[in-house]
Amino acid sequence: MIHTRVTPLRGAAAAHDTLTRGATFLAALAERPVITDGWPQGAHARTRARFVANCLRELDRFLHGLLDELGASAGHVVREEQRNTANKLRDYGVHPLTLGADRARLLALGRSSACLIHCNGVVRRPDVAGGSVMTAGWRATAGDELRLYPLGTRLAPGRAEIIDVCRFYDRLGHRLMLAPPVVPPRRQPAPRKPRIAAAASFQATPCVAHQASS
Repeated sequence: MIHTRVTPLRGAAAAHDTLTRGATFLAALAERPVITDGWPQGAHARTRARFVANCLRELDRFLHGLLDELGASAGHVVREEQRNTANKLRDYGVHPLTLGADRARLLALGRSSACLIHCNGVVRRPDVAGGSVMTAGWRATAGDELRLYPLGTRLAPGRAEIIDVCRFYDRLGHRLMLAPPVVPPRRQPAPRKPRIAAAASFQATPCVAHQASS
């Protein structure tokens, strides 16, 4: 079998296509009765919570791959050990796209996925120590603010919430592809000591030693 090396540009295009198709598929799934019939009760609630969390994590993984490909094409050192997509977006470049609301929403989506998987969607931890609410990764019914859930309430993302998340990933991926890559600055070599100064200090040493012995 012959393996060919994929150039960074083709890799980024393929990663973006994967993210777009994933978001489109999940948005279409949210329109089906399996989601629109509402959040199940009893033991089925745990199954639904894990299913939705895994879907959200897949979209996050696709965005993570896109950032790796874009970073490589821009000459960045791709850190494979950095698995937090919000932090990878922060490290991708210095333009405003990597700051503010996009990163905050990715962090909120990470908390939402963890809550769905580990707590069956029941909010156990606030955003900050001593707080009383957790910010979810989807927007409230009205407005652009992310929805807040008090401690003890349950995350039950349905059609509107899932589609909102899919649109967020789709828009972010598109904007990343359009943004010009930020080439990291070259490291400047450390300044070297002038040879004359070094020679002068070397010649002065025996004189000092001779004066001390005399």
